[in-house]
Amino acid sequence: MAMLLSRPSDRNRPGFGIGVLARHPMLFAAIVLAILFVATAPVFGSPANLANILRQSASILVLGLAMALVVLIGGIDLSVGSVVLASATIAGIVLTEGFDPAFAVLAAVGVGCVVGAFNAAMIEGLGISPVIVTLGTMIAVRGFSLVALGWYHSWVEIKGPVFSDLARGTLAGIPLDAIVAFGLTVLVWFVLTRTTLGRAWHATGDAPVAARLAGLRVRWLRAGAYIGCGMLAGAAGVLVAARTGLISPSIGQGLEFFAIAVVALGAGGLPAGRLRISQLVVGTLILMMVFNYMTIRGVPGTWQTTVTGLLLLGAMVAGRMLERGTTSDVANGVAHGDADADLSPTGRRMVQGVLAGATLLLVVLFAIINPRFATWPNVVALVEQNAVLAIVSVGAMIGIVSRSIDVAPGSVIALGTVAAALAVRHGVPMPLALVIGIVACLAVYGFNGIIVGRLRLDPLIVTLAAWIWARGLAVSLTNASTIPFDPGFVSLVNTPIAFGFTVSAPLIVVAFIAGWMILRRTALGVRIYAIGGDPRMVRQAGIDEGRLRLTILAVMGLFTATGMLVMLGRLGAAAPTAGFGLELDAIVAVILGGASFQGGSGRLRDTAVGVVFLAILNNGLSGLQMGDAQFFLIKGTIILAALPLRALARVSVVRRGRT
Repeated sequence: MAMLLSRPSDRNRPGFGIGVLARHPMLFAAIVLAILFVATAPVFGSPANLANILRQSASILVLGLAMALVVLIGGIDLSVGSVVLASATIAGIVLTEGFDPAFAVLAAVGVGCVVGAFNAAMIEGLGISPVIVTLGTMIAVRGFSLVALGWYHSWVEIKGPVFSDLARGTLAGIPLDAIVAFGLTVLVWFVLTRTTLGRAWHATGDAPVAARLAGLRVRWLRAGAYIGCGMLAGAAGVLVAARTGLISPSIGQGLEFFAIAVVALGAGGLPAGRLRISQLVVGTLILMMVFNYMTIRGVPGTWQTTVTGLLLLGAMVAGRMLERGTTSDVANGVAHGDADADLSPTGRRMVQGVLAGATLLLVVLFAIINPRFATWPNVVALVEQNAVLAIVSVGAMIGIVSRSIDVAPGSVIALGTVAAALAVRHGVPMPLALVIGIVACLAVYGFNGIIVGRLRLDPLIVTLAAWIWARGLAVSLTNASTIPFDPGFVSLVNTPIAFGFTVSAPLIVVAFIAGWMILRRTALGVRIYAIGGDPRMVRQAGIDEGRLRLTILAVMGLFTATGMLVMLGRLGAAAPTAGFGLELDAIVAVILGGASFQGGSGRLRDTAVGVVFLAILNNGLSGLQMGDAQFFLIKGTIILAALPLRALARVSVVRRGRT
């Protein structure tokens, strides 16, 4: 017990032979960057610009603290960006209605606390994967916020002495919001390093089984981390509201990925149980210094996004290379989650029957509400609209089973369509342009595969970096504009071939058959399940783990490239925003199908059920012709409602099996 609750700084300190560079590589990088930036742009080091950097860093730092709490205990929270929007919206509404600014701050933090408590109840109370739960809350909370903003004409002005002081006040030349962020940082540092609770959190993330055997209430500790995460995300929403002064629907979008980025940038990954607050501070400063410097040099915002992704990737690579002699297994940033691997075949069928029943219930409900839903033209539209999701979900399922979580398909598809469209614009024949688009997709996956396989970096973070830089590159290459593609190819893809279906329908069938063949009829499939279940088995069998990781990501790239061709044909153009959020829907479909984020379990037929559920949900809601606010709110709510049903069915099956 004493070892479990020892100071984390003592446990994680490298050997005495390791130099300062190896112990603090990101701090060294931050100092070098600061010197280079001042040397090449003297205004960067001016007091006014330093104050600007601190002000820009405040909300990101607090949001990073929120993410750090759940990463520390082996979890993740993808809803923090939506919580920022919700808390800022509630604060603005409270101020608009004439309440005291202090009450607005409490209300904003309270919203975060409620969302965190809900996440904790779903994850720890029902044993559902934190990724799928927080994905659902991300969608639902954003929908709730947009609905609330809609009552005030989609924007709310922030007026109040507390918020104006945070936005413009200073103390000894230091912005007040930066002081607040620093105060919260010191508070979190104190809790994590100087209290029993903090040491218990470290133990829970580093060795959950040992922590449980030592008498720690692991589930309650994890639940507390999610509640703390929500409260800090609410505080970040207050800082964002004060700084922007006007709450609009775009606030908070994508911030969850930047929160993960600053944690990973400082720590070189998502090290459960071994995260230090000093690393988070350094990661935040590096990110914001780079953004600030590029703004000073006049670099367009889209290229700033690309550089941010590459910077995150480069920092992780450098950090791994400085860790001499490490042999840690590839992880996925999530140390706990649900799975059906321990159920009997009959039990798995019973649990999956719950999702199938929920799907049929959706069909009946939409057919009653909208008579056009049950018509054959709408069935055709349902398949065509979700063809890319279905194809990409096959690759996502392979990745999740093998512990190679991929959050980049949407960005890679956008980059592939842009590469193909630009090739046509420059006179390249259409077939060759399509090959160029496919090669662009495979190149990104090959690049990620080399990094994951050879350096054993977290696939979730590597693909997160690709999600950032690939999307930024797609937007930059097109100047955020849409490029039309060859009309002949577009006509080919959209021409019905049988019963109203286009070539997209048979491609879905081919994708699922190919995925089934790979997983069930090849040696690669056996190795995919083996490396997901226990990577040590693969190494003990004499298999090159790095080459296997590269092969798996290359296979995933083939499915993404196929999805790219379908999307390019359906849209008829290369849109740099195409595929946004596609990766999240694919992950939802796979997890709803029963695959485990811990790897090693999952069946493609169950993923198909998850895809059908999402396809019907997306199509049914779109047919009701509602706004984005109602769409997100209802979609997130239905997903969150389906999760407990499935979890309760699983618990019931387990109990009956024990009986």
